[in-house]
Amino acid sequence: MEKEILDKYIKAGKIAAEVRDYGCSLVKKDALVVEIAEKIDKKIEELGAKPAFPVNISINDMAAHWHPVINDKTTIKEEDYVKIDVGVHVDGYIGDTAKTIRVAGKDDLIICSEKMLENAIKIIKPGVTIGEIGEVIENTAKEFGFNPIRNLTGHSLGRYDVHAGLVIPNIKNDSKYQLREDEVIAIEPFCTSGNGLVKDSGKALIFRWINDKPIRLIEGRKILEMAREKFERLPFAKRWIQKYFSPLKVELSLRELETVNALYGYKPLREVSGKPVAQTEHTLIVKEKPIVTTRLL
Repeated sequence: MEKEILDKYIKAGKIAAEVRDYGCSLVKKDALVVEIAEKIDKKIEELGAKPAFPVNISINDMAAHWHPVINDKTTIKEEDYVKIDVGVHVDGYIGDTAKTIRVAGKDDLIICSEKMLENAIKIIKPGVTIGEIGEVIENTAKEFGFNPIRNLTGHSLGRYDVHAGLVIPNIKNDSKYQLREDEVIAIEPFCTSGNGLVKDSGKALIFRWINDKPIRLIEGRKILEMAREKFERLPFAKRWIQKYFSPLKVELSLRELETVNALYGYKPLREVSGKPVAQTEHTLIVKEKPIVTTRLL
């Protein structure tokens, strides 16, 4: 990996880690989730990066892809499991990291997710198979008496690409794919006391450009242009475009853009048995001693 690219990955990771921990510090009883999201957006900009995707602030049995809308009234409760999943990029090179925080204090579920990640990182090096990584993650969850989420995975990262093709399951699997030096991957174990599966729940709150298509609504054409240019074809929040257009035009435009496959909508993902989920995530560059870009020293 060229030094310039390595430096950008490391910078993005450091900023993502700083923003993640800043976001966790905002998780307090009765805090408005939308205010946390707004402050995180501002912090990313202040630190000289851009969002690689809208911060996911998924609570309790909501495992991923939840993000507040403008004027959202959702607040934090003391017993909530709040997952702060942050992605930032520097010139397209991404740092992706997550932590679960609970006002009432860390418990075994959160500790389990952290240990799942820690144990996976210990074996990361060139030549390790995806199957071996999944087995370590699942075995750790079972040792704690929990289940990994079977249909959520880690992934590779590319330039301006959050999910770059490589899938890293959090369960035992038969993949013989061997990690290669300088590959950039995100390891993100999820664990739960529930069934260990997630399903789509509700309307999409996060979207991503797919194709330029003819769009009837003027506002829809403008949103598609923003998705391509302003948001650089990376995922963006419904909340971000609500600042520019009326609520009705936003709803109609997003519906049309999804229908014609111009945008992809990420629906919130909920654990099927309604049990809380904990998540922990780091970005790594594969080496004999991996570089964990999102770990603050």
